[in-house]
Amino acid sequence: MDPTPNMQARVEINDGERELVEFLAEEIVAEKKASPSATIPTSLNGFAITCNKADVELTKSSEREKITISFNVNHTVDMEGEEAEATENKPEFSAMKSRPQFEVDIVRGGTTLSFTCSYLPGEAQEGEYNDVFSIDEVTIYQGEWSDKVYAVAGDVLDGYLYDLLMNFLEEKGVSNEFAEKMSDFASAYEHAKYVELLEAISKFTVEKK
Repeated sequence: MDPTPNMQARVEINDGERELVEFLAEEIVAEKKASPSATIPTSLNGFAITCNKADVELTKSSEREKITISFNVNHTVDMEGEEAEATENKPEFSAMKSRPQFEVDIVRGGTTLSFTCSYLPGEAQEGEYNDVFSIDEVTIYQGEWSDKVYAVAGDVLDGYLYDLLMNFLEEKGVSNEFAEKMSDFASAYEHAKYVELLEAISKFTVEKK
């Protein structure tokens, strides 16, 4: 007797789940081997790091002010330039880089000076000096932010003012070198969350309800 349609569907689903679990097991092992770090650091250049799922905050406080850098690692990974072409068919973790848009909030009293920043594409050639990130937006407000607060785009700022603001961020610890290190951290953390996702899918697939 041929299986009923429902039985056929059940068999097909089970076969698919088995193949999925087998692939995930291999993928998890491979991704763990490719992990750049066994542990995720809790600080970076004097900033304390707090992670909550895909959200990351880096904070540093002094008597005068508190600096908070925040970003989300979702959808932030891309392939790096030439490495992307070389590893198009078989990407390696070393070619993957997380470059999240990030917020820098500098709070003094009840006033917040806030910058929205993005990583710039490409890398400086030998002997050249290029910024790693750019200022997308600047705003300043009292108390809590709302969408009524005025903000100005970085690309319409006076060029000299823009440079002064970049220097200001560097003096606060948000330099090009720091941004590179933060991208390395984001890459490692995003990779760890990816492995957790694979493990969760595998567990979900094999669990008996």
